[in-house]
Amino acid sequence: MLTLHRTRRRLLTTISFFLLITPMAVFAGKPAPALSPLATDLSVLVTQGQAVDEQLSGIALIPQNSCTELGLASTSMADWLAAMESVYTGLTSTFSVDVESLDALDQLSSLNLNIASNVQTLSQNLNSIANTAELVEYETSLAAILMLSSDIGSMADRIGEMADRILVMAGNIGLMADRILITQQLQSSNVVTTQNSILATQLNAVALSDSISTITYEPALASLLTQANALDSSMGLVSLNQLNMATELARIQAEASLYLAELNTLYTAVMLDSASASQYTNGDTLTLTGDLSVVHRALALALQDYADNINALAPTTSSSILGSATDSMLHLTLDIGIMSDRIVEMVDRIVVMADNIGDMSTRIVQTQNLQQTNLEFTQSSLSSASSTTINVIAANGL
Repeated sequence: MLTLHRTRRRLLTTISFFLLITPMAVFAGKPAPALSPLATDLSVLVTQGQAVDEQLSGIALIPQNSCTELGLASTSMADWLAAMESVYTGLTSTFSVDVESLDALDQLSSLNLNIASNVQTLSQNLNSIANTAELVEYETSLAAILMLSSDIGSMADRIGEMADRILVMAGNIGLMADRILITQQLQSSNVVTTQNSILATQLNAVALSDSISTITYEPALASLLTQANALDSSMGLVSLNQLNMATELARIQAEASLYLAELNTLYTAVMLDSASASQYTNGDTLTLTGDLSVVHRALALALQDYADNINALAPTTSSSILGSATDSMLHLTLDIGIMSDRIVEMVDRIVVMADNIGDMSTRIVQTQNLQQTNLEFTQSSLSSASSTTINVIAANGL
């Protein structure tokens, strides 16, 4: 018994010494694989977004701090949006998408939704200090609220565009089809909910102010409407079959790209000029932007029909033609989604900069409601077209 006791003690001593000198990594197994570059970038964006969300949720508005607090929050939001833009523009070549990247996109979308809700609450709280705040302080606070609202809308658009670009450029879409669809569906749902919060924020601003500036671009908007209607007509005349789907969709994609380039030109001008210019907003501006959203809704619906036709024709279509057709479909889905986003963003900026917002409040509300309805239908059609196209790609091993 004494020998056994000594043996146990010696064994325990040896094990304890081994535990002290042996790195814990030996027992922890293999280290977790490193994140992909995209997942790493998106993880940084998630952390930055969490900080913005916490900053906004921690604001308690009083007359003495409203301008400073909202100004700092607006700067943080703008920095987050700029970082997102940088990651988005960096996606220039085909890559393999991973679960971590899609999870991060989902987190970004949810964070932006939370931030939109926080800003909506702050816009309501601003009303409680309207009678006691200094005029300059109050107007600056209101401008910051509206700028936050505009940037939140832009962020929602960029997150959705990032998801669409991943869909277009992912080299392993077949393997990741189910997970990509979940992300696409979440993006579609969150965009609509975020826009609802933005609309409520802007309606609060309409009730609070009549002293913000605007920009009008009626001639350019009228030209865009003509081009959008031409694209809608061109898409409506297409009848896809097993032989022409690749060439016809490539042609439509080229037409859509030209239109989107023109739209982006106006969008860029509005965003740049609104930083320093101010004009009177009339009803024609709002009417034209509303009409454009109607056409974009029609384009998305036509794309949904294309996707259904391709799905029906897929079993009897060659892989090369089917591959080209689905590639064009994904690019068209991305482009039409951006078209819709750009119009919503421009209307948001018009609301932010409207010098006669008090006089135009009814028309602004009508336009925003029209935009919101069309956005929901457009997002639904694009989501359906994406899902159908992804299923065709996965089912046919493209």
